[in-house]
Amino acid sequence: MGFFDRLSRLIRANANAAVGAMEDPGKILDQSVADMQSDLVKLRQAVATAIASQKRIQNQAEQAEAQAATWYERAELALQKGEEDLAREALGRRKTCTDTATALRTQLQSQAGQVDQLKKSLVQLESKIAEAKTKKDMLKALSLIHISEPTRPRLI
Repeated sequence: MGFFDRLSRLIRANANAAVGAMEDPGKILDQSVADMQSDLVKLRQAVATAIASQKRIQNQAEQAEAQAATWYERAELALQKGEEDLAREALGRRKTCTDTATALRTQLQSQAGQVDQLKKSLVQLESKIAEAKTKKDMLKALSLIHISEPTRPRLI
């Protein structure tokens, strides 16, 4: 067993050395930045979708509130005409609209929190991308300096 363990370890070590020799930090950083850019596009789409949803919910809440006001006016008009049954019906519909508006306002607050969180994530990702690009540029500059630097003989 000792021989096969040593042979296995030797093969893995040589494979790791070969992969390590093929790794180019610049290319790895390029790929990382490209991946982050792709994530940024997806995150921007998510933010846009969340904002659109937030606006849609806000419009629905405003419509429900407007309908509640309309039903209240109809109830008052029915009372003025002496039709209590119609006034009760209108007040019932007003309550339904008011309840809907309240539920939508609660949902709107939750959606606003999600939008804020997505926006914060977007800012964080943008800063990480900027940082990665800076590191990539520094690495490339250092590699160019290292390559172009002439070797000097040492004086002993």
